[in-house]
Amino acid sequence: MSAGRGDKAANHSIARTLATVLGAPLAAFAVGAAVMAFLPGPWAFAVGFHVVLPVWVGLACALPLARNGRVAWGVCLAVVAPVAVALLVRGPR
Repeated sequence: MSAGRGDKAANHSIARTLATVLGAPLAAFAVGAAVMAFLPGPWAFAVGFHVVLPVWVGLACALPLARNGRVAWGVCLAVVAPVAVALLVRGPR
C-alpha cells in the first residue's frame, strides 16, 4: 500500500458518513410515504410503515461502500427524487 492512500476503511469522508446517517433514513421515509400514498386499501399504512426499516438498513449498509461522498449522496437523491416527483404529481387526496 502506498503511503499517500492510507487504509480506505479508516479513511471515510464526512460526506459519506453524513449520507449514511442523514440521507439513508430520509430516503427510507420517502419510500415509505410513497408506498402509503399509492397502495390502496386499509393495509397501506401498515405496509408503508414496515417498508421503511428494510430500505433504511439496506441504504445504511450500502452507502458507506460508495466510492466517495458525492456518489453516496447521489444514491440518496436517486431514491428520493422520483418518489418526490411522484408524490407531487399525485397531489393530495
